[in-house]
Amino acid sequence: MKKSILFAALSALLCSCVSGTFETRKTFDENAEIFQNPGQGWLRFGNSLKGSQNSVNFGAGYERYTWARLNPEEGVYDWKPIDRALENFSREGLPFYFRIMCVNTSGYPPFYQTPKWVFDKGAKYTVHEMQKEPGKNKKYPDGKVKIAVPEFGDPVFIKEHEKFIKALAARYDGDPRIGGIDLGSYGNWGEWHCTSLGLKKPDVRPHSPEIRRKYADMYLQNFKKTPLIFMTDDHETLEYALGKGEKPRVGIRRDGVGSPSHFKRWIGRWPYENIRNMGDIWKDMPAIFEFFGSVEMMRGRGWDIPYSLGWVLENHACLVNEGPLSPRQIAAGSGEEKLLRDIDLFAGARLVPRSADVSYAGGKLKIRVRGENKGASKIYLPYRFVYVLRGDSGDAAEMVSARDPREILPGEFEFCDEFEVPLKRGKEYSLSLRVRHPAGVLKDFRFAAKNLNPDGSLDLGKILIK
Repeated sequence: MKKSILFAALSALLCSCVSGTFETRKTFDENAEIFQNPGQGWLRFGNSLKGSQNSVNFGAGYERYTWARLNPEEGVYDWKPIDRALENFSREGLPFYFRIMCVNTSGYPPFYQTPKWVFDKGAKYTVHEMQKEPGKNKKYPDGKVKIAVPEFGDPVFIKEHEKFIKALAARYDGDPRIGGIDLGSYGNWGEWHCTSLGLKKPDVRPHSPEIRRKYADMYLQNFKKTPLIFMTDDHETLEYALGKGEKPRVGIRRDGVGSPSHFKRWIGRWPYENIRNMGDIWKDMPAIFEFFGSVEMMRGRGWDIPYSLGWVLENHACLVNEGPLSPRQIAAGSGEEKLLRDIDLFAGARLVPRSADVSYAGGKLKIRVRGENKGASKIYLPYRFVYVLRGDSGDAAEMVSARDPREILPGEFEFCDEFEVPLKRGKEYSLSLRVRHPAGVLKDFRFAAKNLNPDGSLDLGKILIK
């Protein structure tokens, strides 16, 4: 796009400007359909959108990686799995999120999920034998699977894992393709509990708060730019990770949605009743959710799926993991499908513009935009409002709004901008509004309005100075 020197000098003296005035209002019709926006809707579990169905509104990618997969030898890192996912999702204009695991009991995992070399250096572990269904896996025909469960309090283990997290942050902190990273590592699946690991000590978290804080600090001290999301299962470490500042240091992730016991243990109730401003975390940092089990499992237990789907929106979800309850498991035409559609529509932000007032006088262009955020939360990715002013000869200028889109919470919004722009009498200009990602690796965030411009921007109308 060609930019003229005239337009680029937005704050230049107006000696070349012919005096004139202009004023107009434009109104917009709401687009009530489902469409894709980065960082909103469903999380695609996997390293790409390949094989996904168009009926599911995926707004981001998500994956979990074992430490052993990324650090197979001491001092040797294999970042290809993460890099491949980043490349695939950024090609779609979508962000990617991920978590690190040191042990994982799902499926038929390999014996070592923490690198073997860590144990060879003296880190302690126990062997846990799991009984899976016989005949389901050729490698384990009898269904017996053994895994190495690390001793998370072991000093050798802590030291080596901290080195790994530092290397991970050195490579990925601030990468604009990443929407957020789970503050993981500790416990089964990196979920901050040690259930299903066969440990002799029955406690869900058999390690002291001091030990668990060491794992939190590995992330908090090394990831300074990329948002961190913390599992709420460990309320003690959650309180520590949030910090005591005006704004929380981490977002929150809640798994197990659908379980009646999980609903009873939540904001304002034990054990979270003393966590300061937990109900307001979403106003600054993302809230991401995942269901307890599949549709079949939840129905078999008599759990209320419609209530669960509504609950995640009431708790200001921006993203919902597609598994283990996959939206593709819901039958078309059911009441549950309607609620899935609500997640497609309202998880995250949904910016519905109502009107735009544009005026020009004394060399100043004034713009006021009004509308409503109908979403459950807001935009967390670093988008900016950018006006594009085009002349009839094709030249164009971009002007960045003083309003940050991330400030717009659910409800009515209004923002105003003023720019010194030398517009010429008799020349026609067009004005549009984009919600643009500064690094340009994510696609524009679309307004929920009909008749957008071909490039997806919001048409604010024509300007003709007489």
